[in-house]
Formats: sequence, structure tokens, C-alpha cells
Amino acid sequence: MIQRDLLSSSIDLNGLLYPARGFDSLLARYVEILTLYNDDPIFKVSIRGSATPLRYKNRFVLACCLHQLADRDFTEVGILKSDGSNLVTSAGVRHFTSRTESDFSDLVIFDFTEPCLEHVDLQSRFFHFRQIPPDALNTETIFVQANGYPSSAQDYELQDKNHLGLRKRMVLCGLDGQPSDNALIRLKTHSTLDFDPDGMSGGSAFTVQLSGQQPTAYFAGMIVRAGRSHVHILKSGYIKALLDEIDEGERG
Repeated sequence: MIQRDLLSSSIDLNGLLYPARGFDSLLARYVEILTLYNDDPIFKVSIRGSATPLRYKNRFVLACCLHQLADRDFTEVGILKSDGSNLVTSAGVRHFTSRTESDFSDLVIFDFTEPCLEHVDLQSRFFHFRQIPPDALNTETIFVQANGYPSSAQDYELQDKNHLGLRKRMVLCGLDGQPSDNALIRLKTHSTLDFDPDGMSGGSAFTVQLSGQQPTAYFAGMIVRAGRSHVHILKSGYIKALLDEIDEGERG
């Protein structure tokens, strides 16, 4: 739940004002479950945690962590249509060829631009990422929200019922300092989680902070790991840097 003293106000998101009541549900729209195609008539898909869908400039991309894809082919990653009838796969992928000490190198970007032009209904599921949040003090940050699909909350009953029940979780947090890895932000959950957060990796995080007197929401980053009391996210500025590099590479 959003703090009581904020409920009577509005929150700016990409230049539009939204009621604070229910705003957490609005932010939770922008997370996907990381789905992979299986060449199996019964277990047609696998799920590997969460992913962050972003529209940046004229590109639609899906971001997740490399460690979520261990032993799987990148070409198998896709997005389920809303009715579950089809898995739309990406048109390409960019990632670091070797790991460094920074979790920045755990970032993977899947290009869904061409699939989204063909399947127009998918476009609304991608958050329009326009700017990174300005630096803000703890006193200026109202809350940070982490969204994801913990494995323990999903129903994977394909063998007997052909049923895939997907449930997302919204976790409200506050800032909790800068880790040694400058690419990350450490968050502290408002209360200790009553569920196992395994599977939240790859999910989205948004910050709501005061800009003057106006509460304003920004894309804060992507979850790289989560525990019951702390969440670490890759800063959105680092994601933007890789997206800019991809864009410049294709134009150059």
C-alpha cells in the first residue's frame, strides 16, 4: 500500500498525472515473467523468473539477468500473448561476452521491436523509458517499488491441467545505501517479506520522489537479486547506457 499521506495527491509519470491511490498497481503493469520455449508437446514453456519490458526511443526491449538463462539458448526467450495462445520470440539479443566484478555485466537485452510492430497489442506492456531519476536524498524519496514473479507464487500445471497461473508481487522499499558495486542500489523492504523472493530477479523497479512539491515516478532499474529484507537493483542509468550503445552501433 502507498503511504497514507500520499493518497490524496497525484503522481507524475512521464508527464501525466495519476491518482496516488492504486498507483502501485499501475507501476506493477511493467513487469513480465521470463518465458522460454520448450520443444516439448506437454511442457511447452519454461519460466525463469522475471523480466523488465521497456520502450526506449523507437525500440521495444526486454531486460533480464544473464544468470537467469543458465544452460538455455537465447533464441528460446519470448513473451506470452495476454490470452496465453502464443509465445512471441525476440528478434535479437545483446549481452556482455564475459562477466566482470560488476553486476552490470549480468544485463541481457532482448530486442522485441519487430515482434511488437507485428503484434501491436504487446506495445502497451512496455514502459516508455524517457529519463533516469535525478539524484535524490532519502528524505526526497517517497518509496521505491520492486515488481516481479517469485517462483513460489506461480502455478505450473502443464502436465495434467495445461494451466499456467502467473502471479506478480509488488514490494515497497526504501533506499538503503550504495553497495561497493556502483552500478547497483540497495533497497530495504518496508517489512520482511512473507514469501520466498526467488524469481524476482529481472523484475522492474520504480522510484517515486519529490520533484519540487510534485511526487514524480521514474524507472529506477532492474532487480538483480532479492532477499526477504533487501533488494539489489541495477541502476536505470546503466541500462540506458547499454541501450544507447546498441542504438549508436546500429546507426553507425
